[in-house]
Amino acid sequence: MNANPRNHTEISLRERLEGLLAFRAVIVTVLLGSSLAVDVTALSSLSNPKNLTLLSLIVGTYLLTILYAVGLRYVSNLRLLAYLQIAGDTLITAILVTATGGLDSLFVFLFYLNIINAAVVTGRKAAAATATATAGAFIFLALAAWEVIELPGMEAMRTARSLGDLIYEVGINSVAAYLVAVLAGYLAQRLGEVTGELERQQSNVQELRALNANILASLNSGLLTVDSGGAVIFFNRAAETITGRSAAEVYGKRLDDVFPSLAGRLAQAGGALESDAQTFASESKIGHESRLESIYVRPNGEQVYLGFSVSLLRDSQDQVAGRIVIFQDLSEVKKLEREKKRSERLAAVGQLAAAIAHEIRNPLASISGSVEMLESISDLDEDDAMLMRIIVREVDRLDKLITSFLDYSRPRTLERTRTDLIELIRDVLGLFRNRPASQMVPAHLAADDDLEEAPAQVDREALRQVMWNLLNNAREAMEENQAGGQIRVSVSRHGNRWVVVVEDDGPGISAELSERIFEPFFTTKETGTGLGLATIHRLIEQHDGKIHVGRAQHLSGARFEVELPADFDAPPPNQDSLNHPTPTMIEP
Repeated sequence: MNANPRNHTEISLRERLEGLLAFRAVIVTVLLGSSLAVDVTALSSLSNPKNLTLLSLIVGTYLLTILYAVGLRYVSNLRLLAYLQIAGDTLITAILVTATGGLDSLFVFLFYLNIINAAVVTGRKAAAATATATAGAFIFLALAAWEVIELPGMEAMRTARSLGDLIYEVGINSVAAYLVAVLAGYLAQRLGEVTGELERQQSNVQELRALNANILASLNSGLLTVDSGGAVIFFNRAAETITGRSAAEVYGKRLDDVFPSLAGRLAQAGGALESDAQTFASESKIGHESRLESIYVRPNGEQVYLGFSVSLLRDSQDQVAGRIVIFQDLSEVKKLEREKKRSERLAAVGQLAAAIAHEIRNPLASISGSVEMLESISDLDEDDAMLMRIIVREVDRLDKLITSFLDYSRPRTLERTRTDLIELIRDVLGLFRNRPASQMVPAHLAADDDLEEAPAQVDREALRQVMWNLLNNAREAMEENQAGGQIRVSVSRHGNRWVVVVEDDGPGISAELSERIFEPFFTTKETGTGLGLATIHRLIEQHDGKIHVGRAQHLSGARFEVELPADFDAPPPNQDSLNHPTPTMIEP
């Protein structure tokens, strides 16, 4: 928005009055001071009316200048103050000219300076009024020179000019005063128009710059620009957030220092940034916009997936001056894409499982029954009996696998009730600690100090199964690592969701494995079925929640983070109903 015109006018008038104060001080110091310097006896002969008048004018002008400066600070009507200054300057000039020889005074030109000052400070009308006052002063000086007006001590004003000469001189000076007023008024008006237009243009430029800066700062996408040498010359706020690097840290660095993988991809695409102007000129003929995706590693070691849009930066002459790089954090988008693909695969697996499982179980039952009948034959030797036992054992293992597969492929109907997650987790931890296999692995709950309960609408048995399998997986991971350690379970609130985190001191999970760890039948264990975490993932999704895997923050191994919707409206749960048998274990 443009500034208030009235405020703008007052600011401009104030600046002109300040200039007039400075101009008056300089004139008084230079002209009157020099006249005293020439006549060094002036200060020693104050009885002379001329000397006394000059000294009084010097002192009075300085005092008036000080008063004007004070008035400029406290007086609200600046135009009235301007008129008073112009009138005072005209009166002082008339006194000075009268005291220094009248029409023959060296200071007659000050009348014209007053007219110019009036035109510059207040406009044409004030200049015309000052010219009229100047003409009146010339008439007064002419009458004093012709001795029509008697002034004591002003014998120097008397002249031997004829009346015609005096009238001619007064006329010439008066016409000159009005001409100066007209010309100065016109020039002042034009200067004011040009100055006003320039100030408006500067204001518009400042507003455009502020708007441009606000737009760039408000973008959710990172934006950087590089010059023709490939050095970064702009880095917006979103770019700092996405990359974890400050603008001051990035300015002046080459693009391949900030985004090494991006520079390499641009080079492969034929759009590498080079410092050579000829190379840039040839690139400008391409004129296409490049869209690339790349992994970026933040200074803290965190990896994010970025999508880039690269286009040419042109100057006012439409010449290529660099590149514009716009980028977004696509990590969440990629995660959703992976989850969607995983869900599609899981849905296909579930449909296939329902069709195949029954077909497999019937032959297995026949095989198992037949082998048991063969085992009843008494004349089997030891080798045949061992083979029979192997067949029975493997049939049982296949039956167990199929049972787990059917449990996974046929989602159970959830029976949701309002449950305190903290109490449920404590119950599962108590059962977990009492298992002989878990007694060597300390497991504890680390809830927020101000968190008394964590109410949520969940299927208690399903959530017990989730927590049991996460704890058991953590225990097995640490046993494989043979490094001891502990299991840490924490509960915290993030907005309207509860976050349950299970961390361990195991070997951790690599980024490559974390992308496939929730897929069915994917396992790194020799005896695992690969359905444990897949089932956990399905149960959490049925609860409208999410599960993520990453690097532990408080311990040294893996971190499983479960998000569940909170429930703060329903009545508290019956704690007696939390006592359930040990949840069913599913092999990971």
